[in-house]
Amino acid sequence: MLEFALVLPCLMLLSVGIVELGRAIYNTIEVNNAATAGVEYGSQSSQTGVDTAGMQDAAIADGNFPGMTATATYGCTCDTGAGTSCTYPVPPVSSCATFCAGQIVQCVQVRTHTSFNAIFHYPGLPSSYTADGHAVMRVRR
Repeated sequence: MLEFALVLPCLMLLSVGIVELGRAIYNTIEVNNAATAGVEYGSQSSQTGVDTAGMQDAAIADGNFPGMTATATYGCTCDTGAGTSCTYPVPPVSSCATFCAGQIVQCVQVRTHTSFNAIFHYPGLPSSYTADGHAVMRVRR
């Protein structure tokens, strides 16, 4: 019993740390999934690709975090037949007007951000954490 009483505070501290780490990982995954939902909405067609408000709404609805923000942008790149894909960050729309020897590819991007409070406050550690997510996708034609 004495050994259990001596080890119990360490076990409780370890358990609480695991719970906090699990919450941080869960929130980060959810914020990334929300960004993916936003770009999935935007990649449906050329019309939804320019609907930044719709992409932001889709991301926020999927994330369902109070205070979560989403920023959607669209742009383009040039595919010369080598299978060029959209990259992060998406090139601005003004690059679409430049000469392209191949096919112009429309790209969408959504960045999400939220912060959440820790359940337990430890000395020396912050009381709130932030989670950021981003996703990029090629628009289907």
